[in-house]
Amino acid sequence: MKKINFKNIFSFCLISITLFSCRSVSKISNGAYSDLSLNLDSKEYSIKRLNEITKEEKAIFGIPLGKKVNKSNGIVVRFNGVTISSGNKILPTLSMIGLSLAAGYGIQAISGFKQENIKKWGWHNSNGQMVEGPYNSVQKSSEHNLNLGVASLIALPIAAVINNQIWNSALGRAAFQVNSQLLLDNDDIDVFLNPKYEIETTKGLFIQKAKIRLRPMGAKILTGN
Repeated sequence: MKKINFKNIFSFCLISITLFSCRSVSKISNGAYSDLSLNLDSKEYSIKRLNEITKEEKAIFGIPLGKKVNKSNGIVVRFNGVTISSGNKILPTLSMIGLSLAAGYGIQAISGFKQENIKKWGWHNSNGQMVEGPYNSVQKSSEHNLNLGVASLIALPIAAVINNQIWNSALGRAAFQVNSQLLLDNDDIDVFLNPKYEIETTKGLFIQKAKIRLRPMGAKILTGN
C-alpha cells in the first residue's frame, strides 16, 4: 500500500488557505434629497457637490492594521449607508486571545495524557512465569502531552480564521474615517445630502481589506447669514 505523504497534503492545504478570498463591490446611493427641501424654501439654501473622499483600511485576523483613528471627529447623523465603527483594536485582540485559548484547550484534550513508568515490587509475569521482584508498571499521568501554551500556538491559525470572519474591522474603520474626513473638509456645510458610496471589500481567511469612495452633496443655509 502506498504511503500517504502528509507533508504534501499540508502544503496543499496551506496554499489553498492562502489563496482563498472573497471580493465584493457594491454601490449605495440615496433615492432623493433629504428632508431639507420640506423645511426650507429653495431660495434659503444652496447645494453643491462636494469633493470625493476615499479611504482604505486593512485588518489581519480581524485586528485593524491602520493608525489610531481620531475619535473626536464624530460622524454625520442619518447619513450613512454603511455600518460605522471606530475600528478599535482592543476587542478583536481580546477575542483572538480568547479563541486561541479555547481552541488550545480542545487540542490539548485531543493530545491525551503522558504515560508514567512506575517501579513496583511484587509478583509479576516474566516470560510467562510469576516472579517476585521489582517491575515497571505503565500508568496514565495527569499531565497532558501538550501544555496549554504550545496547544494555543498550534490552534492560532484556527482562531485567526474564526476571528477574521467575526469582525468586519476594515470596513467599519474605513467608514468611520470617511465620515470623519467629510466633517474636517467641510466645516462650512450645514447639511450633507445624497451620499453615493462605492465600497470594495476583500475578505480572505486571515486578511481583509476595504476601500470606500464617498461622493456627497452639501447644503449651506443662506437665511440668517
